[in-house]
Amino acid sequence: MKPAFQKDEAFLADVRRTLASGSRRLWWLGQSGFLLVHKGRAIVLDPYLSDSLTRKYEKTDKPHVRMTERVVKPAALGALGVLDLITSSHNHTDHLDAETLCPILAVNPALKLVIPEANEGVCARTGLTAIQKAEIATRR
Repeated sequence: MKPAFQKDEAFLADVRRTLASGSRRLWWLGQSGFLLVHKGRAIVLDPYLSDSLTRKYEKTDKPHVRMTERVVKPAALGALGVLDLITSSHNHTDHLDAETLCPILAVNPALKLVIPEANEGVCARTGLTAIQKAEIATRR
């Protein structure tokens, strides 16, 4: 597993500095996830910030090992208060992870989750629709 370049409070402090400056920056969140900040607003692309796959496959013949350390706790990322949009490109857990998305959406209920229409059922089964105020937008 690769260590995170920045994590937790160091990562969040860097994001806050970028937000305050109004500049543009892209951070790799590990796996296939990215955080893009531009002019004080932010988009999160395909975040996987839990160890749900490690737990799911730990007693199988194909265990899942994270590529990198977790960069930040999902709720801490959501609590930044500047996220406008979060995406999930497809329904593999490292792109559509309820243990990542639910905590982010819980602290930021106005955040829009953009998913392919085919993933609406997956979202419903993983509990994402249980967050009452979260708006799930679909791409067509």
